[in-house]
Amino acid sequence: MSTIVTGDDVSLPVTLKKDGATFIINGGATVKASLVSENKDTVLIAPVTVLEANPGSDWANSLVVVQFTSIETGALTAYNPSLLEIQVDDSGKLTWFASINVDRGTIDQ
Repeated sequence: MSTIVTGDDVSLPVTLKKDGATFIINGGATVKASLVSENKDTVLIAPVTVLEANPGSDWANSLVVVQFTSIETGALTAYNPSLLEIQVDDSGKLTWFASINVDRGTIDQ
């Protein structure tokens, strides 16, 4: 489980799997991610585009790196539990969820 600290710039690497195996995400795919409440009723960070060029990404092995800015994480007021929602649209949409801890930062807040 990954952790986000409010007010930090965050890079979250996530390996997506289909039927327990990695797969190739085509370079032309649209990948988006957002942070939502555990019950999925509240969007905590609006969807951002996930780029294949993000450092550490390896779309050939279904590894995406979600990046949130310090402004986005600094606006969080709900802390735990949360889910990272990732959607890949590659001629059809598929969505994954991953548990995320959100800790309240206190420096520069």
